[in-house]
Amino acid sequence: MSVTTTSNAQTYNLRTVLADYSIHHTPETDPLDTSLNTHPSPSSAQQNPPHWPTDQRRVPSYRPVNTQLDQSQRRVFMNGAERAFVNVMFSGVLLEATAAKVWRATAGRMWDVRYNIGGEW
Repeated sequence: MSVTTTSNAQTYNLRTVLADYSIHHTPETDPLDTSLNTHPSPSSAQQNPPHWPTDQRRVPSYRPVNTQLDQSQRRVFMNGAERAFVNVMFSGVLLEATAAKVWRATAGRMWDVRYNIGGEW
């Protein structure tokens, strides 16, 4: 007597795809490197203010605003290409906004150009 086994290929493929997303937590073995942060968080002896929420989980401890922070030491862009890309994008937005304001202030008052948006008839 022989045994015949069938498998659902769709279910099998779904299980293998979901297995790729399984999360495995490993304990941290290396100590936290605090040398990168020139403005560390305040000591744990400092208490949170009374208005600070405690009913939510994982709310970080209160850190007052650092008014002595030197913004020139913060890295904003990773490299020159990223800086150029952001500048070109924002320049384009500024150009479009300026063109719209000029149009509404001049010829747009006399000639109202409208077109259907999103399938309007």
